[in-house]
Amino acid sequence: MVHQKAMAALGPGFAAGGFERRQASAAAVWHRPAGQEFVVAWVQPTRSPDAFGWYGSRFIIEFRRGAPPRAGVLGPGFRFCQLLDDEGRERVRAVQNAVIRRLPPAPAPVLRRLDERARDWYLAQGRQVAAPYRPDQDIWFRYRDERDLDAWSRLLPVLLPGVLGAVERRLG
Repeated sequence: MVHQKAMAALGPGFAAGGFERRQASAAAVWHRPAGQEFVVAWVQPTRSPDAFGWYGSRFIIEFRRGAPPRAGVLGPGFRFCQLLDDEGRERVRAVQNAVIRRLPPAPAPVLRRLDERARDWYLAQGRQVAAPYRPDQDIWFRYRDERDLDAWSRLLPVLLPGVLGAVERRLG
């Protein structure tokens, strides 16, 4: 579902920025030539979502320069939020906190099974992001359901043109 939503929401913006969608992949992957290499962008869901289903999952959007034009290409790169200005990161934080506010109470049966340290970490997933994100902070887009993905699908295309400008300056 993440890849489908991303392709629908971000595809037009990537196309406007000179990127083509990688047709050989069911994943949300775009690329454009950069000299002898390519600038490749892809959506990467986490490999470790919440096994208990409470706080959901997350994804990032990665940009790298290299060859061949596929997800995971090796080379210099950046993540989406590293290319945002302060205002863009604040907009991301607002959506992130809206996603967190919609979480139901943490499941008591799960909390009873966790030791104190694991329980503290698990409960921290439900806390609002209080401080502004730093420019170098690794920010993953949190989601629990389609409503959350829809919120990201509204914001990320608005931020994409500025991010693609930064990609052009930094990766070619």
